[in-house]
Amino acid sequence: MLLFSEYDRTLKNISISQPMVDVDMEDTNSLIIRYPKFKRVTHLILSYDAQNLFLKQKNGFGYFMDLETTLQAQEDNTNNGYFVIGVTSNSSRKIQYNPYPRDGKTNYAIKHIDNIMNEFLPQIIGDYDIDYNEVKKIVLGSSMGGLMSFKTSILYPQFDNVISFSPAFWYGYPGIEEDLQYLSQNTLCNLSVGSDEGDIFGDEARNIFPNEWDLDFSSNDNFYISGVNRILEILKQRNVKTNFVFQNSGKHNEETWSYIFKEFLKSL
Repeated sequence: MLLFSEYDRTLKNISISQPMVDVDMEDTNSLIIRYPKFKRVTHLILSYDAQNLFLKQKNGFGYFMDLETTLQAQEDNTNNGYFVIGVTSNSSRKIQYNPYPRDGKTNYAIKHIDNIMNEFLPQIIGDYDIDYNEVKKIVLGSSMGGLMSFKTSILYPQFDNVISFSPAFWYGYPGIEEDLQYLSQNTLCNLSVGSDEGDIFGDEARNIFPNEWDLDFSSNDNFYISGVNRILEILKQRNVKTNFVFQNSGKHNEETWSYIFKEFLKSL
C-alpha cells in the first residue's frame, strides 16, 4: 500500500510517497501526486522524472518545470482540473528509462511502465475517486523520459495524448522507428526539440554513434534535430496528429521545456 506525506509546506496540494524498491534495479522510485485545489479532475497527467516538476531545489541541475504555476494558471482560466502522477527517476535511469535496449538485454523500462500502470495507478485512481474513463489521459516526459512517454502510449493506448520533449532517440535508434508503427493513430503527439541541444553529448556525435545511421552528423545540434525530425516524419507518414515545436535557442533543460509545455497544454 502506498503511503504519502507532505512534499513541501509551500505546496499543500502536492504529496510524495515513501520510496518504492525496484528489485530489478536495486534502487528506488517515489510517486509525487498533485491534485487540483478547487476543480473536478478532467485531465490525468502521468509524468516521468517527477523530481524536476515542481521545485528547483529538487533538481540537481538547477532547473525545473514550475508545473504548479502553469497548471494553476490554466485552472484559473478554464474549467479544467489537472491531476498529476509523477514518477521520480534514480541513479539507474539510463537502464530504467530505455525501452529499446540493444543486444537482447532485459527491457527494464517495460517492467517499470507495467508496474506503474498495474500496481500503482489503480490504487491512486481509487483513493482519489477519479473517473478514469472520463478524464483525458496524458503521458509526459523529456529526453529519455520522452522515449518513455511514446512507449507508454504504445503499450497503454488509453494514454492517447503524448508529450515528448527532446526525446533521447539515440538510446532507441533505430528501434523507436519500428515501434512507432504500433502507436495508435488516435494519439495526439506533442513533440519538441531545441536548436541548441547538442552539447549534452560531451564529444562529437560522429565519434559516438554509428555513422551509417541516416542522420545529420554535421554538428551535434544538427544530429539531435535530425533524430527528432525523423520521429516527426514517421508520425506524419502514419497520419498521427502532431503538434511540433522547434524552439530557437532551445536548450536541453526544463527551462526550455516549461515554456513549450504552456503551448502544448492549450491543445489538451
